[in-house]
Amino acid sequence: MKKKKVLFFGAGVLGSLYAARMHEAGVDVTLVARGSRYDDLKKHGVVLKNFDSGEETKTPVKVVDKMPVEEYYDFCVVLVQKNQLESALKAVKVNNSIPAFIFMNNTAEGPEDLIDALGRERVLMGHANAGGERQGHVVHYMITDKMTLGELDGSRSKRLLQMAELFKAAGFPADLSSNIVSWKKYHVALAMPFASAMYINGSCNVALSYNRGDTRKCLQGIREAFAVLTELGYPVEPPKLKWVFAIPDFILTPLFQRVLRSKIADIGMARHLRNAQEEMDQLNKEFHALIEKAGIETPVINELDRRAKAALSGSFTEKPAGRNEFATPAG
Repeated sequence: MKKKKVLFFGAGVLGSLYAARMHEAGVDVTLVARGSRYDDLKKHGVVLKNFDSGEETKTPVKVVDKMPVEEYYDFCVVLVQKNQLESALKAVKVNNSIPAFIFMNNTAEGPEDLIDALGRERVLMGHANAGGERQGHVVHYMITDKMTLGELDGSRSKRLLQMAELFKAAGFPADLSSNIVSWKKYHVALAMPFASAMYINGSCNVALSYNRGDTRKCLQGIREAFAVLTELGYPVEPPKLKWVFAIPDFILTPLFQRVLRSKIADIGMARHLRNAQEEMDQLNKEFHALIEKAGIETPVINELDRRAKAALSGSFTEKPAGRNEFATPAG
């Protein structure tokens, strides 16, 4: 059987991890990188270090410094932050030979910009199941549960199943969503109040975990955000989120406080927020556009926003060293 060819656009934590593991699984992989990251990959290959075990691996993935214009690939997986998506679209659309692009960025908007650039038939969406940070040329990573993939029309198409199998063979099993657009919006609905609460507490997961009042406000803000999406007609996705947020605050708040003290909260949440403020600002604006469209009151979200802006204006004069990317699990 002919090898599948997969192009990864974006050589940060997620692009590097998935490209390396898929290459090791026997897929013909090419990774697009730029600047010093391209130089690092040419010199060292993809160097991965597992946060839990400390195991370090080195994988010699094929790397290029610009988007291939004419070469065919079965799939192109785009892994960039939302604030980088506009420039990424300009870059990837030069290749008319690729039949399927999978976008894994956070977004509270629909896929219209993706469709305008590439055509509806070429667009899929997904969400990653890993994260970490890059220190020099070494990617420190951890894997959570399953990734999520979906067609815009919710179908279980042949190409979607093929892509899921490729990720599974590389060690990343995937759930298939019947409404990936809604899934992405609910993920931002989870992330936005949480990000504000974290910024209020110095982007420190442990500090937030000991602040019961702000933890509770975070959960209340998430409920408001869910109400916005429900008002706009978006079904809760994944459906299990309905049950999680039916739990009373006096039970859910201490459970969430416990989660905030975990390694995943440190590595995947706090570190990401410290390095992705521009992306979170954009996602916040996108979600507030949905709030305005829904026409309902969100007093807790508004309070968290005000306090987060005040906290950031006095505490973020420098960005910490290292680059971090993470896809927080929903539910």
